[in-house]
Amino acid sequence: MKIAISGSNGLVGSHLCKHLKNEFNANIVNIPRKLLYGKAKALANLLNGSDVIIHLSGASILSRWTKNRKQILRNSRIETTRNLYKAVSLMDEKPKHFICTSAVGIYNCIDRHSEESTAYSNDFLGQLCIDWEQAALKMKKLNVPTVIFRLGVVLSNKGGVIKKTKPIFNLGLGGKLGNGLQSFPFIHMDDLLDAYSFVISKKSVGTYNLVASETANNKEFTSLLANNLNRPAIFHVPSFLLKILLGEASNVLLRGQVVFPNRLKREGFRHKYLTLKEAIDALT
Repeated sequence: MKIAISGSNGLVGSHLCKHLKNEFNANIVNIPRKLLYGKAKALANLLNGSDVIIHLSGASILSRWTKNRKQILRNSRIETTRNLYKAVSLMDEKPKHFICTSAVGIYNCIDRHSEESTAYSNDFLGQLCIDWEQAALKMKKLNVPTVIFRLGVVLSNKGGVIKKTKPIFNLGLGGKLGNGLQSFPFIHMDDLLDAYSFVISKKSVGTYNLVASETANNKEFTSLLANNLNRPAIFHVPSFLLKILLGEASNVLLRGQVVFPNRLKREGFRHKYLTLKEAIDALT
């Protein structure tokens, strides 16, 4: 099996390359950034013979959203997806599967969301995810079975929120963000990787929420991490300070979505880490 992956140097991508190579004895093709933004013909030549294309590329969302930064965020997701579509349209033999990343940020922070929910957020992040998914779903016009993965917060001790916050907590300076009541949809890295294998093996199509079954909030995450590290968590970052530092992007930290992995459960996928405590215990 030949699997082409964009964003292969990122946290998820680097883990996924190793996982799929072991799981399927796959030949992994790393899609370089310059080709994602380059000529579709050159990209098509690289992708030729791929059974699966996985699109993970995207600039970091957690930065101040200036006008220029917003365009970078859009280009790194939407324009690269459109270029993949153009490249696949040029291929004589189309891939058997296209799996594109999205995020639970597509949903609003009011309702409870399964994959069937269309209660989308009307902020920048929500629209970014909507446009990203629409670009990905065009692959269906080429008769390429397409999957959308809406990721929650990915928990790993190799990067992401655990690696970034652990040193702060070890110094006894950890604490909640804002009032800490914002939802914290999460998934352990191992479960995320297994979800990719699950969908590829089943040749599934459609949308999946990649989160754990348990709903949790930022305050609970803070408490569990502090307890595992045997450190206090008496400090907190006020909402106004995050808004000063990050502007509109502070919504990523101060708002959260209540999301459920209904499709995975319905189709028989078994999470290794069902609760936030189980996930953090395994990583600290």
